[in-house]
Amino acid sequence: MIRDIASAECERLVADLLAHMSLAEKAGQLGVHHLGDLSNRNASDALMRELKDGRIGTVRGVISLEQADALQEIATERSRLGIPLLFADETGTGFRTVLPTQFAAACSWDVDAIEAGERVVAAEAAMHGINWSLSPEVLFTDLAGQDVARSIGEDAYLASRIAAARVRGLQGGRDEAGPGVLATLDLSGILPTHGEAGRRTAIEALTIAERAIDTGHLGVIAFDKLSGEQRVAMDNAFSFLRGPGGFAGIILSEWERLAANAEGAGAGIGFEDLSVDALISAVQAGRIKKSRLDDAVLRILRAKFALGLFEAALGVSPAAHHRPRENEQERRSAAQNLAARSMVLLRNTPALLPLGPDAGDVLIVGTAAGDRHMAMAGRGGGEAASVIDGLQQLGVPHKYVAGLALRGEGIQREALVEADRMAIAMASEAAKRARTVVVVIGESNRIGQLGEAQQALLEALRRVNQRIVLVTGGSLPIDPMIGEERLDCVLHAGQLGTMSGHAIAEVLAGRTAPSGKLPLALPGTDGAAGLPFGHGLSYAEFDLSALAIGAAARTLNVSATLTNVGTFAGTETVQLYLAHADAGADAGPPRLADFQKIALQQGESRTVHFTIDAGIAGRHLPDGRFVVEPGELTLAVGLSSKAVLAARAEISPELARAMAGLSPTVTPFRRRA
Repeated sequence: MIRDIASAECERLVADLLAHMSLAEKAGQLGVHHLGDLSNRNASDALMRELKDGRIGTVRGVISLEQADALQEIATERSRLGIPLLFADETGTGFRTVLPTQFAAACSWDVDAIEAGERVVAAEAAMHGINWSLSPEVLFTDLAGQDVARSIGEDAYLASRIAAARVRGLQGGRDEAGPGVLATLDLSGILPTHGEAGRRTAIEALTIAERAIDTGHLGVIAFDKLSGEQRVAMDNAFSFLRGPGGFAGIILSEWERLAANAEGAGAGIGFEDLSVDALISAVQAGRIKKSRLDDAVLRILRAKFALGLFEAALGVSPAAHHRPRENEQERRSAAQNLAARSMVLLRNTPALLPLGPDAGDVLIVGTAAGDRHMAMAGRGGGEAASVIDGLQQLGVPHKYVAGLALRGEGIQREALVEADRMAIAMASEAAKRARTVVVVIGESNRIGQLGEAQQALLEALRRVNQRIVLVTGGSLPIDPMIGEERLDCVLHAGQLGTMSGHAIAEVLAGRTAPSGKLPLALPGTDGAAGLPFGHGLSYAEFDLSALAIGAAARTLNVSATLTNVGTFAGTETVQLYLAHADAGADAGPPRLADFQKIALQQGESRTVHFTIDAGIAGRHLPDGRFVVEPGELTLAVGLSSKAVLAARAEISPELARAMAGLSPTVTPFRRRA
């Protein structure tokens, strides 16, 4: 767990240290060194000199904790001021224990499971000597299939909850014994290229950043490598975060600007490209103000304090929690829990899942069922458990056929080849003798759609057996048309990482009930309706009723009753949507404003409460100012963006003033209009 990045103790120490630093030592704190081949004597000697002279503040490319410790010892024991190093790297979805991709995890809508997963990433990062993660990245989904695995869905509010959970997990969150690494909220990839949409998205980026700052105690924020118009939009929205009482952590876009200013270049220079010598010269020549450099250095020193790297300077022995704990079973359990919660049951009518006594003889079809690499989405970390591995461990009786021919090098995955015809015929014969057929498919070249061979296989199987369960392991959910109908049962698993097969088997067998929700809407095809944002079924059946809205002194209060009317226990995600009725058609559909995950036993009911305060009812202007405006709201509570109970409510001028002036959710980072 990292410390408060802006505590009084921190401010005293870093201010005192800054006062004793030379210009070269200050510039050195912004120096990033990429480790090369340390067996090269000249390169190794040059690195040692730079460390001793205080000209390196961050190192990238360490391969072990032992290597990081050795470099840290040189920086702290052999340089003049003994300022410790940051060790930065991409942490992504983990190292030895690979977690679900960012999109797959977004399907969970489970911020606690996501936070626990990021604690696994932090622990394994610390084992590699890394104390600064260049994650999480916020990237909205492109339905054309670009960067799907790295995306976070399509909704800014959901993205804000997930991003804050990732930051908390990486930085230690509530786990005081966890190692904690510095997290970087990277907003660089969410802006469109131009126009009004860019300004609106900059405001969404600010909303995401605020939650990560407020609830995750964010250490680093990045929105670098932006075009001119994008930069203006972000500068307008984020300008006040740099002022007194604003964000105290590292702003990587300022490193980028210092690098560009020092070199006399335009945009396109990353923070890792900064030249220490050029920065020193630029300050000496007056091209860069000393106060700008001092501010950047203070932010770096605060981050190092938050990581506990100055404990020796404070006369405190290094705390045990800074050393990573070796507990592989605990990490694998957290990974499997997140994987299980990340699956979305798109359809299940009639109820073919879970595979109970009515399932009869079960036939597993598809080479993806035995694939130990598919769930890793091309990432390192060894192999994942396959679906067959998981079913065998649970002792679920089944038979298996490949369904399609193995693909050789150069053969497109989606193309129907001659060898597929025999494989499909064999699978069809086996399907005639089975009661339930579970078809497992991986990624297609056409992301979000079935490939030609997959389509042919499912059409052939459907002709001989109507009890088809489709399990999809590609990056985007698929809800295919087979003939002129949708399949009765579709479970989107996605790319779930190391524990994929075990998690899928648990859900298929009913040991764990699915609880994921779509983080984007699936468009309809061939005249058939699609599936809405927030859709996702459970083995339980839920009913929502008794919507009620009431006003308090500074809030509107919304409630509804959730009842489990099915025969299984389950977890449902109750969603609150909001729209300003006065905004007209330009406002778009109601936006997600809050959600709660509720676990209920069979026959159990619970009243779900939502509070609409300034944080929900207000909005940001393009310059970052925050306003709460009076007017009529459309409120909807539902189990998806379409399955809702809706009503109207009024925010009076008096309530708007009370919300904006007194609500605790109007944070210090919000400058009121």
